[in-house]
Amino acid sequence: MSINTAAATAVSVPLGPPIAAHALRYTAMYAPKPFAEALLVYRDNGTYTILSPGEDHHGCYVSATDPAQGLRHVAFMSWPSADWGRNVASHTLTFEAASGAFTQELRLPGDPVPRAQHGYALPVEHPERIDAGAGWTALRQEHAEAFTTLERLAGSGSTSA
Repeated sequence: MSINTAAATAVSVPLGPPIAAHALRYTAMYAPKPFAEALLVYRDNGTYTILSPGEDHHGCYVSATDPAQGLRHVAFMSWPSADWGRNVASHTLTFEAASGAFTQELRLPGDPVPRAQHGYALPVEHPERIDAGAGWTALRQEHAEAFTTLERLAGSGSTSA
């Protein structure tokens, strides 16, 4: 049977409960995704949700450290979503705990050049209380203090708040 005539098959992957989260403030972004702020929610079964003014999708991740011990280097694979034109994207984030900075490498299907992004991140307190279904606007308001701190960090380039 050819791929064109094969019936589409759906796979159901449950989203686990939140176990960690980062508020992100980008200082260098991928031009087609110019959203300076985002909330990245890590779930207990290796799934994640990211929300921003222009993104709301899920995927899976693998962390080089136990999320309960602090995230340092995390590889993400988004699942096909409208955010990425019904395709996937790969992101690798490396966090520097002392400065709050992070770097991100974005890889897109068929694009041999990785895209570099960077900014600042803060762990979100009580991630188990996050309701990702509330949407970006509500979550941005709920975590306004973290985003204000990140804006100061991004403006000064240091952790002095």
